[in-house]
Amino acid sequence: MISSDQLLKEMEQQVRLAKHAANEQTRREAVYAVRALCNVLLSDNASAINTPTIPVASFDSAPSTIKMISTLQEQPLREEDANGESLFDF
Repeated sequence: MISSDQLLKEMEQQVRLAKHAANEQTRREAVYAVRALCNVLLSDNASAINTPTIPVASFDSAPSTIKMISTLQEQPLREEDANGESLFDF
């Protein structure tokens, strides 16, 4: 059973994560987690939940950020049939 104290502690942890988030995506994920936990706590059968607690994964956005930066530094693809660098050149 998930107690309301466990839900509240998890909500506090997610709020802390949202406050200290490095980017908007991490903040939004933490806020959505808080909203989901609120819905569980406010549901009529919150005291009778028998499902196991699923630990919330910590999202580390640094590897994806590094990957995005490295792909931006690559040279654009050059094709022989292209007329120029514009998206509208066919």
